[in-house]
Amino acid sequence: MGKAESFDFSDMAKYNSEAELTPGSGKKGCFISIFVGVLILCLVVCLVIGVGLLVYFAGKGTTCSDAPADTDSSTAGLIDKCKEVIDDGDTSICNACRKTTTTIPSTTPAPTSILQDVRLPRSVLPELYTVELQPNLYDGPPEEFTFNGTVRIRVKCHQPTNNITLHSNQLNLTEEIRVTSADSSHSVHYRSHEFDTKRQFLIIFTNVPLQQGHYYDLDLAFIGPLKDDLHGLYLSSYQRNNKTIYAAVTQFQATDLRKAFPCFDEPAIKAKFKVTLVRKSKMTSLSNMPILNSKDRGNGWIADSFNVTPPVSSYLLAFIICDFDYKENMTSNGIRYRAWARPEAVSQTEYALSVGTRILSYFEDYFGIPFPLPKQDMIAVPDFAAGAMENWGLITYRETAMLYDPQESSESNKQRVAVVVSHELAHQWFGNLVTPSWWDDLWLNEGFASFIEYMGVDHVHPDWKMFDQIVVEDIQDVFNFDGLVTSHPVYVPVYHPDQISEIFDRISYGKGSSIIRMMRFFLGEETFRNGLKRYLNNLAYKAAFHDDLWFALGNQSAIENKNLNVKAIMDTWTLQMNYPVVNVTVMADGDIQITQKRYLRDYHAVDPLTYVSPFNYHWEIPFTYTTKSNTTFDLTDADIHWMHKTDQEVISGSVLQSDWILGNVRQYGYYRVTYSDENWNKLINQLNEDHTVIHPTNRAQMINDAWNLAKSGDVSMTIALKTVNYLDKEKEFIPWKASLGELGYVDSMLERTALYGPFSRFMKHKVSGIFTPSALSSSNFTHLESYVNTLIAAEACKYGIESCVSEASRLYKQWMSNPSNNPIRASVRLTVYCSAIRHGGTEEWDFAYRMYKQSNVASEQSRLMLAMSCSSKVWVLGRYLQYSIDPTKIRKQDATNVIVYISENEIGRGLTWDFVRENWERLMREFGSAFFAFTRLISGVTAPFNTNFELKQVFLFFDIFS
Repeated sequence: MGKAESFDFSDMAKYNSEAELTPGSGKKGCFISIFVGVLILCLVVCLVIGVGLLVYFAGKGTTCSDAPADTDSSTAGLIDKCKEVIDDGDTSICNACRKTTTTIPSTTPAPTSILQDVRLPRSVLPELYTVELQPNLYDGPPEEFTFNGTVRIRVKCHQPTNNITLHSNQLNLTEEIRVTSADSSHSVHYRSHEFDTKRQFLIIFTNVPLQQGHYYDLDLAFIGPLKDDLHGLYLSSYQRNNKTIYAAVTQFQATDLRKAFPCFDEPAIKAKFKVTLVRKSKMTSLSNMPILNSKDRGNGWIADSFNVTPPVSSYLLAFIICDFDYKENMTSNGIRYRAWARPEAVSQTEYALSVGTRILSYFEDYFGIPFPLPKQDMIAVPDFAAGAMENWGLITYRETAMLYDPQESSESNKQRVAVVVSHELAHQWFGNLVTPSWWDDLWLNEGFASFIEYMGVDHVHPDWKMFDQIVVEDIQDVFNFDGLVTSHPVYVPVYHPDQISEIFDRISYGKGSSIIRMMRFFLGEETFRNGLKRYLNNLAYKAAFHDDLWFALGNQSAIENKNLNVKAIMDTWTLQMNYPVVNVTVMADGDIQITQKRYLRDYHAVDPLTYVSPFNYHWEIPFTYTTKSNTTFDLTDADIHWMHKTDQEVISGSVLQSDWILGNVRQYGYYRVTYSDENWNKLINQLNEDHTVIHPTNRAQMINDAWNLAKSGDVSMTIALKTVNYLDKEKEFIPWKASLGELGYVDSMLERTALYGPFSRFMKHKVSGIFTPSALSSSNFTHLESYVNTLIAAEACKYGIESCVSEASRLYKQWMSNPSNNPIRASVRLTVYCSAIRHGGTEEWDFAYRMYKQSNVASEQSRLMLAMSCSSKVWVLGRYLQYSIDPTKIRKQDATNVIVYISENEIGRGLTWDFVRENWERLMREFGSAFFAFTRLISGVTAPFNTNFELKQVFLFFDIFS
């Protein structure tokens, strides 16, 4: 669809759109094979669905020739329909019908040779780290920067052993290792050591066995490279007056603290840390705790020693040395809260600081547990692979996720900042105070933070209707991936670090958030809140398994006489992938029959059986409904009708035969709903007559369900198209967002066919009635009105409504004539920039690039970076592709984004695919370890593919390189 402002929102995976790419440590052989299966399945599904879209927009007449005789029944039905309705004249569209099949090869499993015994032994565990690090910034050329340090680890022996095994990666030991008895009860000496590089183990052998119950000190000195690889302790930089300014920054999740110093790098192995950072006198150091004291080391070096942390997991440590400034506030409960940024950008931290202090106090009250640290810092980092990272007491952000300029940033930028800040603060309890015992319960971190973030923002901005927005931002978004046979359960056993990065995905974040929202609904708010308090208090400073949460909530349910078996319910949603579609039928006597089945976008796809359902794909479903005669959308847990793991249930009721019925009120449940064509048409008639009778979230649900049920063959494409006929009367953001998500899919399926003209006219008709050129300049909008206005304006310019195109060009030329005074309202800048560059020439593009390089506002840079991909000049797009891999032109953190943006331009699609194949080895070398960045690169570049020829190209390409 049109280049509207991004509404994607922060840490490792949820926020992986234009400004959030997530690091990981996946190896080429592992994640490529898994990802290819998903990719190929998506392409095959596109082939099949494309036929239905062709049918709808074609008309009547000519037949398709040479349809395959062995086509499966679903596709054959579509071909028969194609024969009946295609207009006379253009039979070329039949190419989309030919030889289409939904049978795909099974997903290649992860290599069986991958190590699975990578967990540390528990014979010796750390109690206290005393660590000192000195990044050697400005010492020689940047490619030769290093850091050096020492660490003393006080360990306790839990089982007799003659070795201490811990993690180390890319570090060289510089002094003799020492092992001494902390209590002097007996003499212990270092004997030898060895590295197990596959497991990233450092194994230190002692001359005598360590004794159970005794404490020992392990002393190590080391040196490591300070690279700009965005992992571990790494190098960041920015420009000031044409001079490069350096900073040392950290990103340790999931397994990269071992790159900074030898440690026990597993989430359940919590310990205390006493940190000293050595810096140049003109720089500043930050860590998780406040500075205790500073000492002059001579030669311009200062050593900052920090207070000892409480017990914390290794991946939550953070160290930063920089020249940043800060703004400061105090929370209502007396927590010092600082927001740090480059001196040139520190004024842009005020909004994040204001939101952060309020949300932190709100979470303290909601969870009934005070924030356990004396301070909370947040810092905007120029080079950061993720959107943000929840390091305890020192949260790191990508600049676009924290900085907000009221004059230069849009409403979506503002919401993004609020959501990311809320997400990271939620982690201070879910993840930091109570930590998953291993990465297979990552969703306990990310699912909870992804839901609680909505609560935090709703507290600060109740007018933003965040609990409505979750329907389109999380539920419907993750439905897409979770409707494939190559999805995975929420809980996934993982073994090797290479597998960990693979589960930082939309299932852990989006599905986790969605099922927690559903759980909150069926428990009731007070039961949910009290159960969370019980869970957090019982496991504070400890590690948890997901059953711990189920038991805490189930026990709270029993105390309140609700007696829900939370574990039995939630196991059906976390231990099997996909989700159900519930078919709702009103019986002749007014009772309601509901049936459930596993929803798949392609029911004929071959399930690779990577994961086998323990419940034969049946779920415990909290079903709700409303009807035309008894319309109510404010339901509670008392209104739920439970459908247990059965194929069919009957609900006693008295629904009138003339009424429509609507299931899954407010889409609280993580499932789709379908009906007879008669009931679908009744609901559609209600939309056409008075759509406001139905709640906005359910209007969005109807559209999203109908379109995706049409893709799977559960309803006709005609039903799906009818659900958007009323759109020219729609004023709410949520239904528009859902609609444009589906219509954008149609756009990508049809844009290279003869039917794109009729579809384009259809879209222009829907938008033209509600678009006015003043929408590009007027600023008298509420937050959500601005969202709707931005969406409509983007579609108007995309589909060539002349008043939009000409006004966008006029505003852009006005800006070009006076670059220091941008007349374009921030929320529509992306639309204006994109349209002006698309319909302009080299001059418009070059101006955008100059403004991109000059801008001090990260969100404005992101807009310009995306808008430059809108050019209609092939050579300009080719030049931009070359810029993407030149870090002097485009920041390394943004390179894969630029490539994907260009691929989304129909003119740049083939150009980008050729570029990726030609530069594959370089792209693998530069970005292959950043799992989400690289996955998004491949999925983004191939997303528009929908022909058999393109599918064969993908097969051939990955046969060569995987």
